[in-house]
Amino acid sequence: MPEPEIKLMPPIDQYEIRPDDQIERDQVIVSFKSGYGWADIMTAGNISTLIGKAKSRKTFFTTLLISSVITNREVQFSSHLKGNIVLFDTEQGRYHVWRLSKRIETMIGMYPKSLRIFCLRPLTVRERIDTIENYIYQNETQLVFIDGIRDLVTDINSAEQATEIVGKLMKWSYDKHCHICNVLHQNKADDNARGHIGTEIVNKSETVISINKMKNKDYSLVKSEFTRGSEAADFKFSIENNIPVIDYDGLVDEEAQEECTF
Repeated sequence: MPEPEIKLMPPIDQYEIRPDDQIERDQVIVSFKSGYGWADIMTAGNISTLIGKAKSRKTFFTTLLISSVITNREVQFSSHLKGNIVLFDTEQGRYHVWRLSKRIETMIGMYPKSLRIFCLRPLTVRERIDTIENYIYQNETQLVFIDGIRDLVTDINSAEQATEIVGKLMKWSYDKHCHICNVLHQNKADDNARGHIGTEIVNKSETVISINKMKNKDYSLVKSEFTRGSEAADFKFSIENNIPVIDYDGLVDEEAQEECTF
C-alpha cells in the first residue's frame, strides 16, 4: 500500500497550546448590556452572526450598531473600537446602499472617515469572495460586516461550499485580528439560520443575535441567542423618520416575545 502524500505545512509546534503559555484575552470590540454588567459579543479574531426573517429590520439594526460603535452614545452598547469599519452589502442595489450610508450619516451627524461601505451586488460569487478577501488583507480594518453572507455561496445547502466560506471567515478574522459580523436570513418555517451555510456559520460564531419584527407591534426585538461569555440582555428598537431608535421605556413585553413575525 503506497504511503500517503505528505503536504508541506507550517511546523505544527506553532499551533500548540500549553497551560504555561502567556496568551492574552482576545481584544473586545463591542459589548452589550447584560444582567451582570456587560456581555462581550464581538472580539478580535472571531466571527458573529445576525439572523432574522425577511423584513425584520436586520439592516436597520446593522446601521444602529455601526453608528453606536462609532459614537459610543447608546447606553445599550459599549464600544472599544480603535480601528476602521467596513460594510459589504451583497443584497441591495446601489440606491438602497446609498440610503443606508445616508442613514448612518444622519445618525452620527457626519459621515465618519473610519467607515467604508461597498455594494457588491453586481459581482459574481467568486468576485465577491475575492473582493472581500483582498480588502481585509490590504487594509487595517477592525470590524467587518457582511450583509448577505448567503451571497458568497452558489448553493445555500451545499455542505462543501458552507465549510469553505466559513473556513475563510475564520482564517481572515484570525490572520488580520479583526471581527467579522455576518447577516443572514432565518428560515420561514422556524428560527434556524437558512441553509447549510446558516448551520455552519452559527456553529462557529462566538455570538448569535436574532432580530425579529413583533406582530402587531411597532418595534423589533433584539435577542442574544448564543454567546460564549455572559448573555446579553434583550432590548427593542423602533423606526422613527427612517432612523432606528432604541426603546428605553421599560422591559420587553414578555408576551410579545412569543409573537414574532413568521
